[in-house]
Amino acid sequence: MGSKKKRAEKKKDFQKTKLRVGKTAARPDNYTDTSFTAKSISLPNQTIAKPKQGATTNNGGDVDLAHHLQLVKHHSASTRKEVLAFIEAHLPSNSASYKQILTVTLSLLTDQSESVRSAFVSLLSACADRQPGFLQLHMRSIVLFVHSAMSHIRGDVRATSTQALDILITKAASSLVSGFLVKTLRSFFSLLSWTLSDDKKAVSLAVNTTASLGGVTKKTRARHLAVLARLLQATLFVDDSEKSGTDWTRCSVVHPQTPQFMIPQNPQAFAQLKLFVEELPSQRASSGASGNGTYTLSDVDAVSTEDIETRRKVIEDVFLSPLRKNLVATSKDGGEVGAEASKCLQILDKFEGELKAQRAEE
Repeated sequence: MGSKKKRAEKKKDFQKTKLRVGKTAARPDNYTDTSFTAKSISLPNQTIAKPKQGATTNNGGDVDLAHHLQLVKHHSASTRKEVLAFIEAHLPSNSASYKQILTVTLSLLTDQSESVRSAFVSLLSACADRQPGFLQLHMRSIVLFVHSAMSHIRGDVRATSTQALDILITKAASSLVSGFLVKTLRSFFSLLSWTLSDDKKAVSLAVNTTASLGGVTKKTRARHLAVLARLLQATLFVDDSEKSGTDWTRCSVVHPQTPQFMIPQNPQAFAQLKLFVEELPSQRASSGASGNGTYTLSDVDAVSTEDIETRRKVIEDVFLSPLRKNLVATSKDGGEVGAEASKCLQILDKFEGELKAQRAEE
């Protein structure tokens, strides 16, 4: 009898318990209940926990932004926007930190969210106000992303692309037009679906681009034209605020041509020489102009626009006729778009008037 009971108990260990619907499964014999909650003890003044990096400060009193810079790539658009706003409100006093901030956040210029792009533009403007020479120092990398936004496949990204360009024109126009004028004007023609030449292939490409990428609203188009007007003004005319405070022509001790041989104030002053750039040899002439001294569309990319005389000649030879043709057609649309196009035409008329006056004196 005893052996029969033992065999039944051993057999029970190898039998699977049948589960029934709505019934809680039986708990094992070695089950441990962990539903209890221990009482927490809070000692704020004696805590050894490491504080969040975003709330720490360095020796200079600036907020440590390392943690927030990591959140710039967050999947949530609202988080990215809040991080940019926090960085803008806690910009460091150390100029060495601005390069890291720009490197991490610059790609947000082509972000899918419009609020994130606007927050980055606000941050870029704040950095330029906080650190003099910031835009001039990083102009090459900023312009690269601006041109990418102006030719982006998404229409909403293209619509806000000129916001960052407007900051560059307002705060660092000299560095922009002296090194990146030609590519910026080409990007404007692509952004506004204009043609630089009259051949049928270019006209067909512009029509197909407008149809495939979708048209832009009148408000957006007017904003683009307003930025174009400021770009033309900075390109064709010398801003009085950028002139030197010293009139070298009136100095009797210093030679009048002394400032031409001084160390340049702008960064990368000799970038047009391309001393540290490897390029494939070009089939075109290295002079950048044709035999009669006139620039053409095919070789204008190799021209350095450091001085205003060269910029004026490039505009006159290559961009003046296409600009006038497209602006006249745009001005007929009326409204805010037509008004901004008329402002651009007034700048071109002023430029042509000065050219005629100079040639009449010669």
